[in-house]
Amino acid sequence: MPAKDLLESNELSQISDEDEFPSKNPDNDASSLEKNIVVPNDVAPLSTPLPRRLQTAAVLWHTISIPVFITIFFISLAIPIFWLIAVPYLFYLFTDRTPSNGQVTKRYSERFRKLSVWKYFCNYYPVKLFKTHNLEPTFTEVEIKDDYYRLPPPLSYLFKINKKPYKKLQKTGPKYIFGLHPHGVVSLSGFGGIGTDGANWSKLFPGIPVCLLTLLNQFYIPLYRDYLLALGITSAGRNNALKILKQGFSLAIVVGGAQESLLARPESTEIVLQKRKGFIKLALETGNVSLVPCYCFGENELYNILEPDEDSYWRKLQLWLKKSFGFTIPFFHARGVFNYDFGLLPFRKEVTLVTGKPIPVPFLPSPKKTEVDYYHELYVNELQRIFDEYKTKFQEDGQNSTLKIVE
Repeated sequence: MPAKDLLESNELSQISDEDEFPSKNPDNDASSLEKNIVVPNDVAPLSTPLPRRLQTAAVLWHTISIPVFITIFFISLAIPIFWLIAVPYLFYLFTDRTPSNGQVTKRYSERFRKLSVWKYFCNYYPVKLFKTHNLEPTFTEVEIKDDYYRLPPPLSYLFKINKKPYKKLQKTGPKYIFGLHPHGVVSLSGFGGIGTDGANWSKLFPGIPVCLLTLLNQFYIPLYRDYLLALGITSAGRNNALKILKQGFSLAIVVGGAQESLLARPESTEIVLQKRKGFIKLALETGNVSLVPCYCFGENELYNILEPDEDSYWRKLQLWLKKSFGFTIPFFHARGVFNYDFGLLPFRKEVTLVTGKPIPVPFLPSPKKTEVDYYHELYVNELQRIFDEYKTKFQEDGQNSTLKIVE
């Protein structure tokens, strides 16, 4: 209930003379209390079904996971009994380069991506995947019948023990670079739809394992880094991305990045793409890669945004953070755990991630600017097509919306 209506309700329910003094009749007391209790509509009712409560809990976990992991880590440092674990982990933390050397593919866990918590996370909004074109699988399951056990010499020269027929994944198709637009505040549709299997990625796109790219800074956070790596989330460094593609894994990139997050607000269709061509060049230099534009309808509707003036201190702080640390923080709010009018949890609004037609690119070890520009134009045209074709289906008042490439 809006604050104004709540105030009006309170004014209408002023305490009467009978309510001011205790009544001798208990029934009258109960009746009096019922008349004067005002239950606001912006508070979650106690009758909320358990599945919805679990969905809220999953989103709450994602929202507070960073401070929770940091707290657990420092508690382990403060209690000597945990030093047997904490000290070796510190050594691992400072020496491990998995987030930047392409080895995330060895930490990628299908089991972890398919945990029930991610189903609840995606069903909260809900986050949905909408496939406009079938994509050829990168890996196909084939049956191996003529394999045998490796024996040490000299037994290997004398005997061959055949293995039973088994199934194995083999590379048979192209890799993909999925470009996500818009960024929104924190790209929740990218995390839920691609960073986990909560929206049934593996069923819609079988044989296409994908790694979501994010800022390297997040992998300096103890424990949280390992949590991300298990989901296949890794840093957006160029060399890291190149090594991942060479191992047959696909990539998902939120192309607009931190700059685009400052454009996030309800009903906005502004994206940053005009000068973002690094992912096009990466695809050309890798070879056997197809570009897949994706538009996330509803991503910008998940939070209300407080927009500071261009000359204000807060705006300067946002730009300084972006320049100094590679990320920035939009000032946002939405709902809380037990209330619907203010908090840091996103609104329950449907988000649909629409994947476009794949754009095959040739192998060009040293692509020219004109070649990069050509495939960038094809990418923009396909993104424009899926936006225009599906905006009336997945966006409220979509018939009046136009995609705006502002930078």
